[in-house]
Amino acid sequence: MDKHARGLPLLTHLLAALILTLTGLSPARAGVYDDCAAWWHFDYDANSNGLAETGEIRDQRDWGTAAAKGSTGRHAAFSYGPLGTPAWTNDVASAAGGDRYGGMSMAFAALTNGSALCWPDTFWVTNFVLKGSATIVTRFRWDGFAVNSSNPGWIYNNGLSWNDKIGWMFGVRDDNRLGMYVGQENVKLTSASVTTGIWYEAAAVLTDNGSTDTVEFYLWTTNATLVYQKVASASVTNGASASVGTIVGAEATATGYSSGNALKAFKGAVNHIAVWNRALSYAEVLQAFGSPQPLLQVGLNNNSLSDLRPESESVPTYTPGAPWNTLRRAVTSAYRDATLAVPLAAHQKLNYVLHVKTLTDSGSSAGLSLIVNSKTNATQTAGPGTDLYWYIDKGALLTGTNTFTLRYVSGPCAYAGLDWLELGGAWQIGYEDGNQAEFVNESAVGDHYYVTDPNWMHVERALTFGDTNLVLHFALSSELAKKYYFTYTTRIIGQGPSSLTNYPFSVSVNGLYSKSFTAQANGTYVNIPVDRAVMLPGENTFNIMYNGPLNGTEGGWIQFDFHRLTLAEAPKGTLLRIR
Repeated sequence: MDKHARGLPLLTHLLAALILTLTGLSPARAGVYDDCAAWWHFDYDANSNGLAETGEIRDQRDWGTAAAKGSTGRHAAFSYGPLGTPAWTNDVASAAGGDRYGGMSMAFAALTNGSALCWPDTFWVTNFVLKGSATIVTRFRWDGFAVNSSNPGWIYNNGLSWNDKIGWMFGVRDDNRLGMYVGQENVKLTSASVTTGIWYEAAAVLTDNGSTDTVEFYLWTTNATLVYQKVASASVTNGASASVGTIVGAEATATGYSSGNALKAFKGAVNHIAVWNRALSYAEVLQAFGSPQPLLQVGLNNNSLSDLRPESESVPTYTPGAPWNTLRRAVTSAYRDATLAVPLAAHQKLNYVLHVKTLTDSGSSAGLSLIVNSKTNATQTAGPGTDLYWYIDKGALLTGTNTFTLRYVSGPCAYAGLDWLELGGAWQIGYEDGNQAEFVNESAVGDHYYVTDPNWMHVERALTFGDTNLVLHFALSSELAKKYYFTYTTRIIGQGPSSLTNYPFSVSVNGLYSKSFTAQANGTYVNIPVDRAVMLPGENTFNIMYNGPLNGTEGGWIQFDFHRLTLAEAPKGTLLRIR
């Protein structure tokens, strides 16, 4: 993909951000997954037998207990396959650097026999379909066609009824393209193919606008290339077959080797699937791919504890990437502690905030304290829907595993529930060592880097007269974006082609604020304070731009040592301006 191919969606996002800021509207919820219609984390092998049995395939939004699935979740009602059900695998890779959801995936084998019949691995969620505008986000590895190239590998069937021209399917088409059937219309991503053995972040957004319906495709590969394409479609309808329901793994289920739609089976692995009954924006899809933002986010901001695990069944210590069903939904007098064990490298020792949204009985409260590496912080009062914040100075953190323990202190409420929590607000890309060896030649990658991507070789090492921009993408919850002050920091370590030549540059924040710099000497630290009015809930961008001459005679390059976002508490007290 051309490295500037994402310029138009980015420009659209920046214009939308300006409109939202001026009107006071928020472009995203605390987390993009908060209002999803269903979300399957394939991470629960209760009896450790390697088989994804029906009772283990659960909608994370209402997970339930070990004995019973949650009553409102869109859980699997039936599962099928040569082993009786799909299997579990520990193979997963996150192209965008997001949560790997337990480090497990569901494996779809889709066996064939000598008669070219197929027995697909599938599961069926009955009486659940999406109608009208909708979004699907997933992470998958494709292992090739189950039968032959005449039969696509459908990952997800949303109530498709060919005769009625309703519903849709999503997966790998018979020409190796990411694509869909929408009603009776065949739509696809034409600008990139799906390659076997590679993990992808993928999404499709269907927008029902009457006569101007569209389908948007997103495909993010492990080499940090995001492919985006919008396709006009007249087939997005406010209809889907409830009798078909939702089938994952093929167009149709089968209880043995079969022909027909069972041949159109997916072969590979899927780490998670989320669907919405609305069209996500460009920025929201990117946030979903990279969720959670550094360092940690667990739970849905939905005023419910049902997406986590009853405290009597959970473990006291949770590590990033572990299944959500291992984190305690509450701390109580009997189960006082819920500990987050978070590994930090030296460059990650920054100031952070632990933000917890709490739930208690109506009209009641509970004391909740935070212990960071044995240091006890102030006890705060948890209440129904109360947001609690602990600012954590980098001096309290260690290189290695850090523990953040939420401890129940006292009532009157018998518990302090954890609706959702996040540890974040800061990040650093690159080492502060006067060297850019961890980055890559600017001609080798695109201009856009997402801070959740763990591979720094996807970051341009310099800006040049021929490659003038580096855009850093990151997300913030609405609470952190509007409560704290932020600073972007970098250091210039090299300019050329002459060592005596320096060049001007600028940094734009979300297209809403820009700071220009005259030519600076090598070794100069650049700090840009960012006002809370400029930070956005959801996706944010820093666009670093070379502003020197744009010709080969006078133009040159600027190299950077690292890029860092830090946060600080808002000043206390009232500031009076006297004229």
